[in-house]
Amino acid sequence: MLTIYCALFVEAQEIIKTFQLKKETEKHHFQVFSDVGKGIRLVITGVGAIAAATAVAEISTCYPPGKADLLCNFGSSAAVEGIPIGTVYFCNKLTEENTVRTFYPDLCYRHPFGEAELVSCGHVRTAEQLAGEHVALSVGECVQSIDCAELRLYDMEAAAIYQAANFYYGPHQMIFLKVVTDHGCMENSEIIENVAKDTIVGESAVDEKQNRRSSTHTVNLRERMEMRMQNVAMSVCPYIETLCEISHAQEREYQDQALLRRNTEEEAERFGNELHCSAVMGGELRQLLFYWRLTGTDYEIFLEDYRRQGRLPAKDKREGKRILDELKARL
Repeated sequence: MLTIYCALFVEAQEIIKTFQLKKETEKHHFQVFSDVGKGIRLVITGVGAIAAATAVAEISTCYPPGKADLLCNFGSSAAVEGIPIGTVYFCNKLTEENTVRTFYPDLCYRHPFGEAELVSCGHVRTAEQLAGEHVALSVGECVQSIDCAELRLYDMEAAAIYQAANFYYGPHQMIFLKVVTDHGCMENSEIIENVAKDTIVGESAVDEKQNRRSSTHTVNLRERMEMRMQNVAMSVCPYIETLCEISHAQEREYQDQALLRRNTEEEAERFGNELHCSAVMGGELRQLLFYWRLTGTDYEIFLEDYRRQGRLPAKDKREGKRILDELKARL
């Protein structure tokens, strides 16, 4: 199963539409859309680190991820002037601004995107902040200077999602995809404050007039964000489909390995009784049988040879040890 976490519905709606995800009827604190047959689930976390971490914890508790499951954090981000709007980046490093802690998702899978560092901030970046030559991240007396000339994106949730997901997933199971939607022009801030709320309430005629203007502006911002997400869907959705296929393939592989291990355990018990194995010999025998099965080694021929010679079953543990050593040497 691939679980995608998005902060806003406007970031997720193209994925929901493309994969025809249905809203789950189970009661959650977050909106959840899924198609179990396709192996994909999408969660709208809301804005900010606390909401994102809570969403990951709740959904991962309701649907405990297995070794083959993957997590993807997808959404908008800010970048310095010069990085094209609508560019999708695969994040190879996450930095939490408040603590200066860094996290490195394992880059296990091929992807068609550029790579960038992602800084998770407690607030939306302004154009003036991004335009500075350096941004200082400070914790007490420790100050780390960040060169804005490097390829760096800014969001609010990724570092929190990584830390919360780390209780349920390995670093090789987490993918972070971000779309550059602004250059710190505060558009994201207005979308967060207005689009996410979706309602504006006024008390006076003047307020109502201002609210109508603000509402129109919010609709324009939402439409602009929707258009940007539609444009990137052509490259992001095929990659999401690839991640689903990877997850399915890994699940089948783990199931095959589990079946192989069960069969090996049963065979090791039968063969171990013939060799009169001790606990140590039994453990060595299980490892050897599992290895031989994985490599396709045909050891049954030698076992039948020992049986024809009357050496199996062995007459005692010492003879069994001698047969096991001979078998290792012959293979």
